[in-house]
Amino acid sequence: MDKEYIIFQEDGLFGAKDQKGKVIIPPQYMEMQPFSCGLSLVRNHQYQYAYIDINNKQVIPFGKYSWCDPQFTCGYARVMEYHYLEEKNLWGIIDTLGSIVAPLKYDKIWAIKEEYLFSIKAFIGDIEEKIDLYKSANKIILDGLNYICAYSVEAFKQLSNCQKIFVKVMPISRQLFFTHGCNIGYVAGKGIPKEPVIAIVANSNGKIFPLLMDKSDIGKVTLQIAKAPIKKEFTPKTHSNKTSFWDYETGKMNDADDWNDPYGDEQAYYGGWSREDVESGLADAFEGDESNYWNID
Repeated sequence: MDKEYIIFQEDGLFGAKDQKGKVIIPPQYMEMQPFSCGLSLVRNHQYQYAYIDINNKQVIPFGKYSWCDPQFTCGYARVMEYHYLEEKNLWGIIDTLGSIVAPLKYDKIWAIKEEYLFSIKAFIGDIEEKIDLYKSANKIILDGLNYICAYSVEAFKQLSNCQKIFVKVMPISRQLFFTHGCNIGYVAGKGIPKEPVIAIVANSNGKIFPLLMDKSDIGKVTLQIAKAPIKKEFTPKTHSNKTSFWDYETGKMNDADDWNDPYGDEQAYYGGWSREDVESGLADAFEGDESNYWNID
C-alpha cells in the first residue's frame, strides 16, 4: 500500500500522488517522507514534525515531538520529546496509532531494525537496557490493515475444523475476542455486524490474525476494537442445604441468574448472557439488551 503513493515537489512544497498521477495530497509541506506502515512524516513551515495518513489526517500532530523517525519499522518509530526542566530530549517508541510502547525516558535508543525487535538497545545515562517490542506486539492494534482473504463465518468454521465460534471478553480491557478451537481471533466494530465475516488481516506491526467484522468494513485501514459493556453484578442464591453436584443441578443452581464462570471472564463473558447462551456461542448486542443475541453459529 505504501508504495502506491509517490512523493512529489511543486513550488518548493511536497505532496503525494498515486501511481496514475492523481494528486492525493496537494503540495503543502516543507518536507515529506515516503509512506511507511500507512503514515508519512512531514514538517510544516514552523519545521514541526507530524505523521499523517493518506487522507492527510494528522495521526501524530505537529509539535508533539521534537524529532521523529523518518520511517516506521514493523509498525514502530522512535520519537524524542524535549523536557525543559532537564533541558534535554528524551527518547521513546510509538506505534502507528501514536500510542507510546516504550516510555519517553531514554537518553538514546538505537535504530529500530527488524532483526533486533526483540532486543533494542537503549540507554539511561551509561546504563544499558534492552527493549523487547515483542511484548508490545501482543497488544493488538487494528491499524495499517492489509486484507489477505475473507470468509463467511460458516466457511471459516469449515476451514478451521470447528463447529462453533465463541465470542468472549478480556477481564480488564473488556476487549472482545473469539475462539475457534484452541486459537484466538479478534472482534472489530461498535455493535453486532449485520453481515459477519472473518477476514485474515495483517496490521502495521506485521501480525497476522483472523478478525471478526462486518462485511461493509472490509478494506478499511483502521478499525475500532470491539468492547463489551461493564458486566452486570449477579448475586448468588444461598442453598446451604445443597452439598452434592447433583443436588445443585436439581436445585437449578446453574440457571441464568445464578451461573458464574469459575474460570473468570476470559473463559466466557456472562454479563447479560445465560449459561446456555454462552455455551452455545451466543453473544448479546453489547448494549445490555438481554433479549437481543448475536448468533455466531
